[in-house]
Amino acid sequence: MISYTFHRRVLLMAGCFAVALGLAACNEHDSNGDKSAQNSGQSNSAPVDTSSPTQNGSGSNGATNNDSGSNGATNNDSGSDSGSSDTGSTTPSTPDGGGGSTNPSQPDTPTEPTTPSEPTTPSQPGDDDSSNDDAPAEPERSLMVSGYVMKGTLKNALVAAFPVVAKGAANDADYQNPAALTLTNSDGSYELVIKNPVAGGYLIEATSNESTRMTCDATAGCGLNASGQGTSFGDVMSLSEGFVLDSYLPLPTADKAVLNISALTHLAVALSHKSSKGLTSVSWSKAKTDLAKSLGIQAGLIDKRPVDLVAISNSDAAGADVGIEYMRASVVNAAFAGLAQRQGMSIAKVMGDAVKSYTDSGELPPSDFNTQALVTMNVLFNEASAISTDLEAMTGNKSVQSLLSQISQQSSDFAKRAALGDSTPVKISIQPTSASVYVSESVTLNVSATGTDPIRYQWRKNGVNLPNATQSSLALKGLTLSSSGNYDVVVSNDVSSVTSNRASLKVSSKPVRKVKIAWHIPTTRENGDGLAKAELKGFRIYHRAPDENYEKIIQISNPSQTSIELSDLPAGYNTFAVTAVDVNGLESDSSKTLSKTFK
Repeated sequence: MISYTFHRRVLLMAGCFAVALGLAACNEHDSNGDKSAQNSGQSNSAPVDTSSPTQNGSGSNGATNNDSGSNGATNNDSGSDSGSSDTGSTTPSTPDGGGGSTNPSQPDTPTEPTTPSEPTTPSQPGDDDSSNDDAPAEPERSLMVSGYVMKGTLKNALVAAFPVVAKGAANDADYQNPAALTLTNSDGSYELVIKNPVAGGYLIEATSNESTRMTCDATAGCGLNASGQGTSFGDVMSLSEGFVLDSYLPLPTADKAVLNISALTHLAVALSHKSSKGLTSVSWSKAKTDLAKSLGIQAGLIDKRPVDLVAISNSDAAGADVGIEYMRASVVNAAFAGLAQRQGMSIAKVMGDAVKSYTDSGELPPSDFNTQALVTMNVLFNEASAISTDLEAMTGNKSVQSLLSQISQQSSDFAKRAALGDSTPVKISIQPTSASVYVSESVTLNVSATGTDPIRYQWRKNGVNLPNATQSSLALKGLTLSSSGNYDVVVSNDVSSVTSNRASLKVSSKPVRKVKIAWHIPTTRENGDGLAKAELKGFRIYHRAPDENYEKIIQISNPSQTSIELSDLPAGYNTFAVTAVDVNGLESDSSKTLSKTFK
Protein backbone atom coordinates (compact mmCIF):
# COMPACT_ATOMS: atom_id res chain seq x y z
CA MET A 1 0.00 0.00 0.00
CA ILE A 2 1.32 3.42 -0.90
CA SER A 3 2.27 5.79 1.94
CA TYR A 4 1.34 9.45 1.52
CA THR A 5 3.23 12.41 3.02
CA PHE A 6 1.90 15.95 3.10
CA HIS A 7 4.10 18.82 1.96
CA ARG A 8 2.57 21.70 3.97
CA ARG A 9 0.56 20.39 6.86
CA VAL A 10 -0.01 17.03 8.50
CA LEU A 11 -3.61 15.90 8.16
CA LEU A 12 -4.29 12.78 10.23
CA MET A 13 -4.78 11.27 12.72
CA ALA A 14 -3.96 10.71 16.35
CA GLY A 15 -7.55 9.89 17.15
CA CYS A 16 -9.62 6.84 16.49
CA PHE A 17 -9.54 5.79 12.79
CA ALA A 18 -10.05 2.03 12.85
CA VAL A 19 -10.68 0.08 9.67
CA ALA A 20 -12.26 -3.33 9.73
CA LEU A 21 -13.60 -5.94 7.35
CA GLY A 22 -17.24 -6.46 8.22
CA LEU A 23 -16.93 -4.72 11.62
CA ALA A 24 -15.89 -1.26 12.84
CA ALA A 25 -14.20 -1.26 16.26
CA CYS A 26 -12.58 1.54 18.26
CA ASN A 27 -11.85 1.92 21.99
CA GLU A 28 -11.25 4.92 24.23
CA HIS A 29 -7.85 6.62 23.91
CA ASP A 30 -5.08 5.82 26.35
CA SER A 31 -3.93 9.17 27.75
CA ASN A 32 -0.74 7.70 29.25
CA GLY A 33 0.96 6.37 26.12
CA ASP A 34 4.73 6.04 25.95
CA LYS A 35 6.24 9.08 24.26
CA SER A 36 9.20 7.10 22.96
CA ALA A 37 6.79 5.08 20.84
CA GLN A 38 5.12 8.24 19.56
CA ASN A 39 8.33 9.46 18.02
CA SER A 40 8.76 6.46 15.75
CA GLY A 41 6.44 7.88 13.09
CA GLN A 42 5.60 4.33 12.03
CA SER A 43 2.18 2.74 11.72
CA ASN A 44 1.23 -0.72 12.88
CA SER A 45 -2.39 -0.13 11.95
CA ALA A 46 -4.22 -2.52 9.69
CA PRO A 47 -7.73 -3.25 8.56
CA VAL A 48 -9.09 -6.17 10.60
CA ASP A 49 -10.63 -9.21 8.98
CA THR A 50 -13.45 -10.06 11.37
CA SER A 51 -13.74 -13.54 9.98
CA SER A 52 -11.16 -14.36 12.70
CA PRO A 53 -11.61 -13.26 16.35
CA THR A 54 -9.36 -10.39 17.48
CA GLN A 55 -7.23 -10.97 20.57
CA ASN A 56 -6.67 -8.24 23.15
CA GLY A 57 -3.35 -9.54 24.40
CA SER A 58 0.02 -8.07 23.53
CA GLY A 59 0.58 -10.77 20.93
CA SER A 60 -2.69 -10.19 19.05
CA ASN A 61 -2.75 -9.78 15.28
CA GLY A 62 -3.61 -6.24 14.17
CA ALA A 63 -3.72 -4.80 17.74
CA THR A 64 -1.70 -1.69 18.57
CA ASN A 65 0.62 -2.20 21.53
CA ASN A 66 1.03 0.56 24.10
CA ASP A 67 4.57 -0.24 25.21
CA SER A 68 7.63 1.69 23.99
CA GLY A 69 8.00 -0.56 20.97
CA SER A 70 4.57 0.23 19.56
CA ASN A 71 4.49 1.34 15.97
CA GLY A 72 0.92 2.55 16.07
CA ALA A 73 1.32 5.50 18.46
CA THR A 74 1.14 9.09 17.22
CA ASN A 75 3.42 11.80 18.61
CA ASN A 76 1.81 14.66 20.59
CA ASP A 77 3.80 17.44 22.22
CA SER A 78 2.23 16.75 25.62
CA GLY A 79 3.57 13.19 25.58
CA SER A 80 0.11 11.63 25.65
CA ASP A 81 -0.64 8.75 23.33
CA SER A 82 -4.03 9.56 21.87
CA GLY A 83 -3.65 7.23 18.92
CA SER A 84 -3.09 3.85 20.64
CA SER A 85 -5.76 1.28 21.31
CA ASP A 86 -5.94 -1.65 23.71
CA THR A 87 -8.33 -3.72 21.59
CA GLY A 88 -8.08 -5.71 18.39
CA SER A 89 -9.16 -2.69 16.33
CA THR A 90 -6.50 -0.99 14.26
CA THR A 91 -5.55 2.66 13.98
CA PRO A 92 -3.84 4.00 10.86
CA SER A 93 -0.90 6.25 11.52
CA THR A 94 -0.25 9.52 9.77
CA PRO A 95 2.76 10.62 7.76
CA ASP A 96 5.89 11.30 9.79
CA GLY A 97 6.80 14.91 9.07
CA GLY A 98 10.06 14.55 10.99
CA GLY A 99 11.63 11.89 8.79
CA GLY A 100 12.01 9.47 11.71
CA SER A 101 13.63 11.98 14.11
CA THR A 102 13.40 11.25 17.84
CA ASN A 103 12.08 14.75 18.58
CA PRO A 104 8.77 15.67 16.97
CA SER A 105 9.08 18.57 14.58
CA GLN A 106 6.64 21.44 14.75
CA PRO A 107 4.11 21.46 11.94
CA ASP A 108 4.77 23.98 9.24
CA THR A 109 2.65 27.09 9.26
CA PRO A 110 0.07 26.73 6.49
CA THR A 111 0.80 28.94 3.56
CA GLU A 112 -1.94 31.40 2.68
CA PRO A 113 -3.14 31.03 -0.88
CA THR A 114 -1.89 33.64 -3.27
CA THR A 115 -4.47 36.26 -4.17
CA PRO A 116 -5.15 36.07 -7.88
CA SER A 117 -4.16 39.16 -9.80
CA GLU A 118 -6.80 41.28 -11.47
CA PRO A 119 -7.65 40.03 -14.95
CA THR A 120 -6.12 42.02 -17.74
CA THR A 121 -8.62 44.07 -19.71
CA PRO A 122 -8.22 43.27 -23.40
CA SER A 123 -7.43 46.24 -25.57
CA GLN A 124 -10.22 47.40 -27.83
CA PRO A 125 -9.59 47.73 -31.56
CA GLY A 126 -9.56 51.25 -32.95
CA ASP A 127 -12.46 52.67 -34.90
CA ASP A 128 -10.52 52.16 -38.11
CA ASP A 129 -9.47 48.58 -37.27
CA SER A 130 -11.43 46.25 -39.50
CA SER A 131 -9.33 43.14 -38.80
CA ASN A 132 -10.77 39.94 -37.34
CA ASP A 133 -7.82 39.24 -35.04
CA ASP A 134 -10.04 38.96 -31.97
CA ALA A 135 -12.19 36.17 -33.48
CA PRO A 136 -11.81 32.93 -31.47
CA ALA A 137 -9.47 30.39 -33.07
CA GLU A 138 -10.72 26.96 -33.97
CA PRO A 139 -9.82 24.46 -31.23
CA GLU A 140 -6.89 22.25 -32.14
CA ARG A 141 -7.60 18.52 -32.23
CA SER A 142 -4.95 15.93 -31.46
CA LEU A 143 -5.12 12.31 -32.58
CA MET A 144 -2.93 9.81 -30.74
CA VAL A 145 -2.06 6.72 -32.81
CA SER A 146 -0.30 3.76 -31.22
CA GLY A 147 0.42 0.16 -32.10
CA TYR A 148 3.18 -2.30 -33.01
CA VAL A 149 5.38 -2.85 -36.06
CA MET A 150 6.08 -6.57 -36.44
CA LYS A 151 7.70 -8.58 -39.20
CA GLY A 152 9.45 -10.04 -36.35
CA THR A 153 9.75 -7.30 -33.72
CA LEU A 154 11.20 -4.09 -35.21
CA LYS A 155 13.26 -1.75 -33.02
CA ASN A 156 14.20 1.81 -34.08
CA ALA A 157 12.17 1.65 -37.27
CA LEU A 158 11.12 5.08 -38.52
CA VAL A 159 7.34 5.45 -38.38
CA ALA A 160 5.74 8.27 -40.37
CA ALA A 161 2.11 9.36 -40.73
CA PHE A 162 1.36 10.64 -44.23
CA PRO A 163 -1.99 12.38 -44.80
CA VAL A 164 -4.17 10.78 -47.45
CA VAL A 165 -5.40 13.41 -49.89
CA ALA A 166 -7.16 13.51 -53.24
CA LYS A 167 -4.77 13.07 -56.16
CA GLY A 168 -6.89 13.31 -59.26
CA ALA A 169 -9.70 10.75 -59.10
CA ALA A 170 -8.07 8.63 -56.38
CA ASN A 171 -6.84 9.18 -52.82
CA ASP A 172 -3.21 8.56 -52.00
CA ALA A 173 -0.63 9.49 -49.39
CA ASP A 174 1.08 12.87 -49.50
CA TYR A 175 4.61 11.56 -49.02
CA GLN A 176 6.11 15.06 -49.10
CA ASN A 177 4.39 16.25 -45.95
CA PRO A 178 4.47 13.77 -43.05
CA ALA A 179 2.17 14.80 -40.21
CA ALA A 180 4.19 13.04 -37.49
CA LEU A 181 7.37 10.99 -37.11
CA THR A 182 8.70 8.66 -34.42
CA LEU A 183 10.83 5.56 -33.85
CA THR A 184 9.64 2.19 -32.60
CA ASN A 185 10.62 1.01 -29.13
CA SER A 186 12.49 -2.20 -28.32
CA ASP A 187 9.23 -4.20 -28.32
CA GLY A 188 8.13 -2.78 -31.69
CA SER A 189 5.62 -0.38 -30.17
CA TYR A 190 5.21 3.19 -31.33
CA GLU A 191 3.12 6.26 -30.56
CA LEU A 192 2.35 9.24 -32.80
CA VAL A 193 0.46 12.45 -32.07
CA ILE A 194 -1.15 14.03 -35.13
CA LYS A 195 -2.35 17.62 -34.88
CA ASN A 196 -5.60 18.55 -36.63
CA PRO A 197 -6.02 15.25 -38.54
CA VAL A 198 -7.35 15.38 -42.09
CA ALA A 199 -10.55 13.73 -43.26
CA GLY A 200 -8.82 11.31 -45.64
CA GLY A 201 -7.01 9.50 -42.85
CA TYR A 202 -3.35 8.49 -42.82
CA LEU A 203 -0.97 6.01 -44.36
CA ILE A 204 1.24 4.95 -41.45
CA GLU A 205 4.55 3.69 -42.83
CA ALA A 206 7.51 2.01 -41.11
CA THR A 207 10.87 2.06 -42.87
CA SER A 208 14.33 0.83 -41.91
CA ASN A 209 17.47 2.86 -41.32
CA GLU A 210 20.99 1.98 -40.25
CA SER A 211 19.95 1.67 -36.58
CA THR A 212 16.82 -0.44 -37.22
CA ARG A 213 16.96 -3.99 -35.90
CA MET A 214 14.51 -6.84 -36.43
CA THR A 215 14.20 -10.04 -34.43
CA CYS A 216 13.95 -12.87 -36.94
CA ASP A 217 10.68 -14.80 -36.43
CA ALA A 218 11.02 -17.42 -39.18
CA THR A 219 12.46 -20.68 -37.88
CA ALA A 220 14.56 -21.31 -41.01
CA GLY A 221 15.99 -17.77 -40.88
CA CYS A 222 14.98 -14.43 -42.38
CA GLY A 223 17.11 -14.05 -45.49
CA LEU A 224 19.98 -11.62 -45.90
CA ASN A 225 20.66 -8.75 -43.53
CA ALA A 226 21.93 -5.31 -44.54
CA SER A 227 25.47 -6.72 -44.86
CA GLY A 228 24.38 -9.54 -47.15
CA GLN A 229 24.84 -12.19 -44.46
CA GLY A 230 22.43 -15.01 -43.67
CA THR A 231 20.35 -15.00 -40.49
CA SER A 232 18.90 -17.48 -38.00
CA PHE A 233 15.71 -17.70 -35.94
CA GLY A 234 15.84 -15.26 -33.02
CA ASP A 235 18.74 -13.24 -34.48
CA VAL A 236 18.61 -9.47 -34.03
CA MET A 237 19.38 -8.43 -37.59
CA SER A 238 19.88 -5.25 -39.61
CA LEU A 239 17.63 -4.71 -42.62
CA SER A 240 18.57 -4.00 -46.19
CA GLU A 241 17.73 -0.72 -47.90
CA GLY A 242 14.18 -0.53 -49.23
CA PHE A 243 12.48 -2.37 -46.36
CA VAL A 244 9.04 -0.90 -45.77
CA LEU A 245 5.78 -1.94 -44.10
CA ASP A 246 2.65 0.15 -43.94
CA SER A 247 -1.00 0.25 -42.96
CA TYR A 248 -3.93 2.61 -43.44
CA LEU A 249 -5.86 4.50 -40.76
CA PRO A 250 -9.24 5.98 -41.77
CA LEU A 251 -9.96 9.09 -39.72
CA PRO A 252 -11.43 7.89 -36.39
CA THR A 253 -14.09 9.79 -34.46
CA ALA A 254 -12.22 9.31 -31.17
CA ASP A 255 -8.98 11.04 -30.19
CA LYS A 256 -7.10 7.75 -29.87
CA ALA A 257 -6.58 4.93 -32.36
CA VAL A 258 -4.66 1.65 -32.49
CA LEU A 259 -2.96 0.65 -35.73
CA ASN A 260 -0.65 -2.35 -35.98
CA ILE A 261 1.68 -2.72 -38.97
CA SER A 262 2.77 -6.08 -40.40
CA ALA A 263 3.37 -7.93 -43.66
CA LEU A 264 -0.37 -8.59 -43.84
CA THR A 265 -1.40 -4.92 -43.51
CA HIS A 266 1.26 -4.06 -46.09
CA LEU A 267 -0.40 -6.39 -48.63
CA ALA A 268 -3.84 -5.03 -47.73
CA VAL A 269 -2.63 -1.50 -48.56
CA ALA A 270 -1.48 -2.76 -51.97
CA LEU A 271 -4.93 -4.26 -52.58
CA SER A 272 -6.65 -1.07 -51.40
CA HIS A 273 -4.66 0.95 -53.93
CA LYS A 274 -6.31 -1.09 -56.70
CA SER A 275 -9.63 0.60 -55.96
CA SER A 276 -10.64 3.31 -58.44
CA LYS A 277 -10.91 5.73 -55.51
CA GLY A 278 -7.61 4.68 -53.94
CA LEU A 279 -7.19 4.66 -50.17
CA THR A 280 -10.58 5.06 -48.52
CA SER A 281 -12.27 3.44 -45.54
CA VAL A 282 -14.42 1.40 -47.97
CA SER A 283 -11.52 0.16 -50.09
CA TRP A 284 -9.50 -0.60 -46.94
CA SER A 285 -12.26 -2.74 -45.45
CA LYS A 286 -12.74 -4.63 -48.74
CA ALA A 287 -8.98 -5.13 -49.15
CA LYS A 288 -8.68 -6.75 -45.71
CA THR A 289 -11.61 -9.04 -46.47
CA ASP A 290 -10.23 -10.07 -49.88
CA LEU A 291 -6.71 -10.62 -48.54
CA ALA A 292 -7.98 -12.74 -45.65
CA LYS A 293 -10.03 -14.87 -48.04
CA SER A 294 -7.08 -15.44 -50.35
CA LEU A 295 -4.87 -16.53 -47.43
CA GLY A 296 -7.54 -18.58 -45.66
CA ILE A 297 -7.52 -16.52 -42.44
CA GLN A 298 -10.10 -14.37 -40.67
CA ALA A 299 -10.49 -10.78 -41.91
CA GLY A 300 -10.41 -9.38 -38.38
CA LEU A 301 -6.87 -10.73 -37.90
CA ILE A 302 -5.27 -8.90 -40.81
CA ASP A 303 -4.49 -5.79 -38.75
CA LYS A 304 -4.10 -7.46 -35.37
CA ARG A 305 -0.66 -7.46 -33.73
CA PRO A 306 1.02 -10.76 -34.73
CA VAL A 307 1.93 -13.25 -32.02
CA ASP A 308 5.60 -13.06 -31.02
CA LEU A 309 6.76 -16.47 -32.29
CA VAL A 310 10.22 -16.06 -30.74
CA ALA A 311 8.60 -15.70 -27.31
CA ILE A 312 6.66 -18.93 -27.90
CA SER A 313 9.90 -20.78 -28.52
CA ASN A 314 11.51 -19.32 -25.38
CA SER A 315 8.67 -19.81 -22.89
CA ASP A 316 6.34 -22.72 -22.27
CA ALA A 317 3.71 -20.25 -21.04
CA ALA A 318 3.72 -17.96 -24.11
CA GLY A 319 0.91 -18.44 -26.60
CA ALA A 320 -1.21 -20.70 -24.39
CA ASP A 321 -4.27 -18.47 -24.70
CA VAL A 322 -3.95 -17.79 -28.45
CA GLY A 323 -6.66 -19.23 -30.68
CA ILE A 324 -5.83 -21.24 -33.78
CA GLU A 325 -7.00 -18.57 -36.22
CA TYR A 326 -4.85 -15.91 -34.54
CA MET A 327 -1.84 -18.23 -34.46
CA ARG A 328 -2.30 -19.18 -38.13
CA ALA A 329 -2.35 -15.53 -39.21
CA SER A 330 0.84 -14.89 -37.21
CA VAL A 331 2.61 -17.87 -38.79
CA VAL A 332 1.65 -16.67 -42.29
CA ASN A 333 3.05 -13.23 -41.41
CA ALA A 334 6.36 -14.89 -40.47
CA ALA A 335 6.40 -17.12 -43.56
CA PHE A 336 7.33 -14.22 -45.87
CA ALA A 337 10.64 -13.89 -44.00
CA GLY A 338 11.16 -17.64 -44.26
CA LEU A 339 10.81 -17.44 -48.05
CA ALA A 340 13.57 -14.82 -48.12
CA GLN A 341 15.82 -17.28 -46.31
CA ARG A 342 14.94 -20.17 -48.63
CA GLN A 343 15.60 -18.10 -51.73
CA GLY A 344 18.73 -16.34 -50.43
CA MET A 345 17.52 -12.75 -50.66
CA SER A 346 16.29 -9.89 -48.50
CA ILE A 347 12.82 -9.62 -46.96
CA ALA A 348 12.35 -6.33 -48.83
CA LYS A 349 12.69 -8.14 -52.17
CA VAL A 350 10.23 -10.89 -51.19
CA MET A 351 7.67 -8.38 -49.91
CA GLY A 352 8.07 -6.31 -53.05
CA ASP A 353 7.30 -9.36 -55.18
CA ALA A 354 4.19 -10.18 -53.12
CA VAL A 355 2.97 -6.57 -53.40
CA LYS A 356 3.38 -6.69 -57.18
CA SER A 357 1.23 -9.83 -57.39
CA TYR A 358 -1.58 -8.28 -55.34
CA THR A 359 -1.33 -5.00 -57.24
CA ASP A 360 -1.39 -6.71 -60.66
CA SER A 361 -3.97 -9.46 -60.12
CA GLY A 362 -5.36 -9.09 -56.60
CA GLU A 363 -3.89 -12.39 -55.39
CA LEU A 364 -0.76 -14.53 -55.20
CA PRO A 365 -0.21 -17.06 -58.00
CA PRO A 366 -1.39 -20.50 -56.81
CA SER A 367 1.93 -22.19 -57.67
CA ASP A 368 5.29 -21.54 -59.27
CA PHE A 369 4.26 -23.44 -62.39
CA ASN A 370 4.60 -21.16 -65.45
CA THR A 371 5.25 -18.06 -63.30
CA GLN A 372 8.32 -16.04 -62.40
CA ALA A 373 6.83 -14.92 -59.07
CA LEU A 374 8.95 -15.44 -55.97
CA VAL A 375 5.93 -15.76 -53.69
CA THR A 376 3.13 -18.18 -54.55
CA MET A 377 0.42 -19.76 -52.45
CA ASN A 378 1.98 -23.20 -52.38
CA VAL A 379 5.49 -22.05 -51.41
CA LEU A 380 4.12 -19.58 -48.82
CA PHE A 381 2.00 -22.21 -47.08
CA ASN A 382 4.69 -24.87 -47.26
CA GLU A 383 6.85 -22.38 -45.36
CA ALA A 384 4.01 -21.75 -42.87
CA SER A 385 3.74 -25.51 -42.34
CA ALA A 386 7.49 -25.78 -41.71
CA ILE A 387 7.46 -22.89 -39.21
CA SER A 388 4.57 -24.48 -37.30
CA THR A 389 6.34 -27.86 -37.14
CA ASP A 390 9.57 -26.25 -35.91
CA LEU A 391 7.80 -24.20 -33.22
CA GLU A 392 5.89 -27.29 -32.06
CA ALA A 393 9.22 -28.94 -31.29
CA MET A 394 10.54 -25.85 -29.50
CA THR A 395 7.71 -25.22 -27.04
CA GLY A 396 6.85 -27.41 -24.07
CA ASN A 397 3.26 -26.21 -23.77
CA LYS A 398 0.84 -28.96 -24.78
CA SER A 399 -1.95 -26.58 -25.81
CA VAL A 400 0.37 -24.57 -28.05
CA GLN A 401 1.80 -27.77 -29.50
CA SER A 402 -1.70 -28.91 -30.41
CA LEU A 403 -2.46 -25.61 -32.16
CA LEU A 404 0.80 -25.66 -34.09
CA SER A 405 0.35 -29.29 -35.13
CA GLN A 406 -3.05 -28.52 -36.61
CA ILE A 407 -1.79 -25.36 -38.33
CA SER A 408 1.09 -27.31 -39.84
CA GLN A 409 -1.26 -29.91 -41.31
CA GLN A 410 -3.76 -27.31 -42.54
CA SER A 411 -1.01 -25.23 -44.17
CA SER A 412 0.40 -28.30 -45.88
CA ASP A 413 -3.06 -29.21 -47.23
CA PHE A 414 -3.59 -25.61 -48.37
CA ALA A 415 -0.27 -25.65 -50.22
CA LYS A 416 -1.13 -28.91 -51.98
CA ARG A 417 -4.53 -27.65 -53.10
CA ALA A 418 -2.96 -24.46 -54.42
CA ALA A 419 -0.42 -26.46 -56.39
CA LEU A 420 -2.92 -28.98 -57.80
CA GLY A 421 -5.91 -26.65 -58.15
CA ASP A 422 -8.33 -29.42 -57.14
CA SER A 423 -11.65 -29.23 -55.29
CA THR A 424 -11.48 -30.76 -51.82
CA PRO A 425 -14.39 -31.83 -49.60
CA VAL A 426 -14.76 -29.92 -46.37
CA LYS A 427 -13.13 -31.48 -43.31
CA ILE A 428 -13.26 -30.32 -39.68
CA SER A 429 -9.77 -30.14 -38.24
CA ILE A 430 -10.59 -28.53 -34.85
CA GLN A 431 -13.80 -29.42 -33.04
CA PRO A 432 -15.62 -26.99 -30.70
CA THR A 433 -14.91 -27.72 -27.02
CA SER A 434 -17.22 -27.78 -24.01
CA ALA A 435 -17.13 -25.00 -21.43
CA SER A 436 -18.41 -24.14 -17.94
CA VAL A 437 -18.96 -20.45 -17.14
CA TYR A 438 -20.91 -18.18 -14.80
CA VAL A 439 -23.98 -16.06 -15.45
CA SER A 440 -23.25 -12.76 -17.28
CA GLU A 441 -19.87 -14.00 -18.51
CA SER A 442 -18.93 -14.68 -22.14
CA VAL A 443 -17.61 -17.66 -24.06
CA THR A 444 -16.53 -18.26 -27.65
CA LEU A 445 -16.88 -21.60 -29.41
CA ASN A 446 -14.54 -22.25 -32.34
CA VAL A 447 -14.34 -24.66 -35.23
CA SER A 448 -11.69 -24.93 -37.91
CA ALA A 449 -12.21 -26.63 -41.25
CA THR A 450 -10.31 -27.26 -44.46
CA GLY A 451 -11.63 -27.68 -47.97
CA THR A 452 -12.13 -25.77 -51.17
CA ASP A 453 -13.52 -22.30 -50.64
CA PRO A 454 -16.07 -21.01 -50.03
CA ILE A 455 -16.58 -22.75 -46.68
CA ARG A 456 -19.87 -22.03 -44.92
CA TYR A 457 -20.85 -22.37 -41.23
CA GLN A 458 -24.15 -22.69 -39.38
CA TRP A 459 -24.13 -22.99 -35.58
CA ARG A 460 -26.94 -24.77 -33.76
CA LYS A 461 -28.14 -25.07 -30.19
CA ASN A 462 -29.78 -28.36 -29.30
CA GLY A 463 -30.15 -29.05 -33.03
CA VAL A 464 -31.86 -25.72 -33.86
CA ASN A 465 -30.14 -23.17 -36.12
CA LEU A 466 -29.00 -19.99 -34.35
CA PRO A 467 -29.76 -16.78 -36.27
CA ASN A 468 -26.75 -14.94 -37.75
CA ALA A 469 -24.36 -17.60 -36.42
CA THR A 470 -22.54 -18.24 -39.68
CA GLN A 471 -18.86 -17.72 -38.85
CA SER A 472 -16.16 -20.16 -37.75
CA SER A 473 -16.48 -18.71 -34.22
CA LEU A 474 -19.61 -18.34 -32.10
CA ALA A 475 -19.33 -15.57 -29.48
CA LEU A 476 -21.91 -15.86 -26.69
CA LYS A 477 -22.09 -12.84 -24.37
CA GLY A 478 -24.13 -11.95 -21.30
CA LEU A 479 -24.91 -15.60 -20.63
CA THR A 480 -27.91 -16.68 -18.56
CA LEU A 481 -28.85 -20.01 -17.06
CA SER A 482 -30.97 -20.69 -20.14
CA SER A 483 -27.86 -20.41 -22.33
CA SER A 484 -26.83 -23.88 -21.18
CA GLY A 485 -27.15 -26.55 -23.82
CA ASN A 486 -25.42 -28.54 -26.56
CA TYR A 487 -23.89 -26.57 -29.42
CA ASP A 488 -22.61 -27.81 -32.77
CA VAL A 489 -21.93 -26.39 -36.23
CA VAL A 490 -22.67 -27.59 -39.73
CA VAL A 491 -19.71 -26.88 -42.01
CA SER A 492 -20.10 -27.09 -45.78
CA ASN A 493 -18.68 -26.08 -49.14
CA ASP A 494 -19.73 -26.74 -52.72
CA VAL A 495 -18.40 -30.30 -52.48
CA SER A 496 -19.62 -31.66 -49.13
CA SER A 497 -21.12 -30.96 -45.70
CA VAL A 498 -20.17 -32.23 -42.23
CA THR A 499 -21.48 -31.65 -38.67
CA SER A 500 -19.07 -31.03 -35.80
CA ASN A 501 -19.01 -32.79 -32.45
CA ARG A 502 -21.38 -31.39 -29.82
CA ALA A 503 -19.92 -28.98 -27.28
CA SER A 504 -21.69 -28.82 -23.93
CA LEU A 505 -22.09 -25.35 -22.40
CA LYS A 506 -22.90 -25.22 -18.67
CA VAL A 507 -23.85 -21.84 -17.18
CA SER A 508 -23.94 -21.57 -13.37
CA SER A 509 -24.85 -18.82 -10.94
CA LYS A 510 -21.89 -16.66 -10.07
CA PRO A 511 -20.53 -17.09 -6.51
CA VAL A 512 -21.04 -14.14 -4.18
CA ARG A 513 -17.80 -12.25 -3.64
CA LYS A 514 -18.27 -9.16 -1.52
CA VAL A 515 -16.71 -7.46 1.46
CA LYS A 516 -17.75 -4.70 3.85
CA ILE A 517 -15.12 -2.24 5.01
CA ALA A 518 -15.86 0.01 8.00
CA TRP A 519 -13.94 2.79 9.75
CA HIS A 520 -14.37 5.56 12.36
CA ILE A 521 -14.15 9.23 11.50
CA PRO A 522 -10.85 10.74 12.75
CA THR A 523 -11.06 13.68 15.17
CA THR A 524 -7.43 14.85 15.42
CA ARG A 525 -4.46 15.50 13.23
CA GLU A 526 -1.11 13.84 13.62
CA ASN A 527 0.33 16.86 15.47
CA GLY A 528 -2.43 16.75 18.06
CA ASP A 529 -4.60 19.51 16.64
CA GLY A 530 -8.30 18.87 16.60
CA LEU A 531 -9.95 17.92 13.33
CA ALA A 532 -13.51 19.09 12.80
CA LYS A 533 -15.82 17.11 10.59
CA ALA A 534 -16.20 20.20 8.42
CA GLU A 535 -12.48 19.96 7.61
CA LEU A 536 -12.89 16.48 6.14
CA LYS A 537 -13.67 16.04 2.45
CA GLY A 538 -14.07 12.28 2.50
CA PHE A 539 -12.18 8.99 2.24
CA ARG A 540 -10.43 6.82 -0.33
CA ILE A 541 -10.54 3.05 -0.55
CA TYR A 542 -7.53 1.47 -2.30
CA HIS A 543 -8.32 -1.93 -3.84
CA ARG A 544 -5.80 -4.14 -5.60
CA ALA A 545 -7.30 -7.08 -7.52
CA PRO A 546 -5.44 -10.35 -8.23
CA ASP A 547 -2.74 -10.24 -10.91
CA GLU A 548 -2.92 -6.43 -11.19
CA ASN A 549 0.04 -4.15 -10.55
CA TYR A 550 -2.04 -1.07 -9.82
CA GLU A 551 -4.61 -0.06 -7.22
CA LYS A 552 -8.17 0.94 -8.02
CA ILE A 553 -9.17 4.05 -6.06
CA ILE A 554 -12.76 4.32 -4.80
CA GLN A 555 -13.60 7.90 -3.84
CA ILE A 556 -16.01 8.56 -0.96
CA SER A 557 -17.13 12.19 -0.94
CA ASN A 558 -19.32 11.97 2.16
CA PRO A 559 -17.17 12.81 5.23
CA SER A 560 -19.83 11.26 7.50
CA GLN A 561 -19.74 7.86 5.79
CA THR A 562 -18.15 5.13 7.89
CA SER A 563 -18.49 1.98 5.77
CA ILE A 564 -18.79 0.66 2.24
CA GLU A 565 -19.72 -2.69 0.74
CA LEU A 566 -17.84 -3.83 -2.36
CA SER A 567 -19.35 -6.62 -4.46
CA ASP A 568 -18.60 -8.60 -7.62
CA LEU A 569 -14.96 -8.86 -6.58
CA PRO A 570 -12.65 -11.08 -8.62
CA ALA A 571 -11.56 -14.51 -7.46
CA GLY A 572 -8.18 -14.72 -5.79
CA TYR A 573 -6.16 -12.51 -3.46
CA ASN A 574 -7.62 -9.00 -2.98
CA THR A 575 -6.23 -6.21 -0.76
CA PHE A 576 -7.89 -3.11 0.69
CA ALA A 577 -6.76 -0.03 2.62
CA VAL A 578 -8.32 3.32 3.64
CA THR A 579 -7.10 6.92 3.78
CA ALA A 580 -8.83 10.18 4.74
CA VAL A 581 -8.73 13.43 2.73
CA ASP A 582 -9.31 16.94 4.06
CA VAL A 583 -10.91 19.89 2.24
CA ASN A 584 -7.47 21.12 1.13
CA GLY A 585 -6.83 17.83 -0.66
CA LEU A 586 -4.27 16.58 1.88
CA GLU A 587 -4.37 12.83 2.35
CA SER A 588 -3.50 10.80 5.42
CA ASP A 589 -1.18 7.86 5.50
CA SER A 590 -3.10 4.72 4.70
CA SER A 591 -4.20 2.12 7.14
CA LYS A 592 -2.38 -1.16 6.97
CA THR A 593 -3.57 -3.44 4.21
CA LEU A 594 -6.42 -5.86 4.66
CA SER A 595 -6.38 -8.95 2.47
CA LYS A 596 -9.14 -11.34 1.47
CA THR A 597 -8.99 -14.35 -0.82
CA PHE A 598 -12.11 -15.35 -2.74
CA LYS A 599 -12.73 -18.67 -4.44
